[in-house]
Amino acid sequence: MAATIVRVLVLDATAARRARLERLLQGEPSFVVVGGAGSAQEAAEVARRRQPEVILLGLAGAAAQAAGWVRDIMNAWPLPIVAVAAERPEAVAQRAFALLEAGALAVLREPEPPDGAVRSAELAALLQHLRLMAEVKVVRRWTHAAGPHAASPALPLPARPRPRPRTAPAPLQLPAAPPAAAAARKTARVQVVAIGASTGGPVTLKRVLCSLPASFPVPILIVQHIADGFVDGLAAWLSAACAIPTEVARTGVKAEAGRAYLAPNGVHMRLAADGRLELDAGPPVNGHRPAVSCLFASIAAHCPASAVAILLTGMGRDGAAELKMLKDGGAITIAQDHASSVIHGMPGEAIRCGGATYVMSPEEIAAALPALAAK
Repeated sequence: MAATIVRVLVLDATAARRARLERLLQGEPSFVVVGGAGSAQEAAEVARRRQPEVILLGLAGAAAQAAGWVRDIMNAWPLPIVAVAAERPEAVAQRAFALLEAGALAVLREPEPPDGAVRSAELAALLQHLRLMAEVKVVRRWTHAAGPHAASPALPLPARPRPRPRTAPAPLQLPAAPPAAAAARKTARVQVVAIGASTGGPVTLKRVLCSLPASFPVPILIVQHIADGFVDGLAAWLSAACAIPTEVARTGVKAEAGRAYLAPNGVHMRLAADGRLELDAGPPVNGHRPAVSCLFASIAAHCPASAVAILLTGMGRDGAAELKMLKDGGAITIAQDHASSVIHGMPGEAIRCGGATYVMSPEEIAAALPALAAK
């Protein structure tokens, strides 16, 4: 059976950059470039005529308006958008995460054009994202101006974002846990919150963490699948916006209450019996390193009845089986609901295998966490 052809629109400010991005797809039989555009308005016009399924957006150094472009496209003619950055991740981190907030689905390192038939790992990742994101249904994001075609200003990117005062959300009344889960928990007090996320995760993590008070009583351990080089920027972006500081984990560090720890690129993160973080470069698990499964399994081995474990939006099944393991051991387990997930692969698989005590939106998760962590 022949592979489905993915129709791609290339968006970049300059013709030379558009040509470079188009070369990434040359020779790929399951992709076709249906047009190019040098602005959001032109992209919307081309999209109406050529009906692409996904936009490949170049995030070049001069393209500070890229977040505004994404917002305008999502207002006028919403399509899945995958952005690529030619610069080092630390140089474009603020704009990269602004793109995600504006509505882009993924930001990746821009791969080198293929050398003959040789396809780099970065190019393979880009092609996979384009294919998968082309299937995501996105919705129009209206501006405050009247009508769907009103232009939206570029998202401001201050050099030093100032955190706003945070108040704890109203507590969420949870339904009673299933009897088996309640019996497994016994009287154990929550000591850790563990979160796994993939596609759509950064913005969802921000929605959850920014609702928590600085006095949150337990540490938060996070495995977020993200392109190499972007995890430091993610930590800085979350810390700038949220009352809880977020840092990239270091091996041997004792996880502290009121702090969030992100697994670094290229290594698995585990929680040891003494509450310290362990990092290792073992083989990928479920195709990922770091893998959510490794973090969840380590908690299941040491303190399942003292954990809240959460599986957020993302493709694949990383962490789903281990969420069920945690639930069986007495953990409070949560899967993000379908309606709020960019891709419901990971949380959906956890729900199917019976691993979720609760199914919630990010806002419900944020409202429930303070009460859960106080138990």
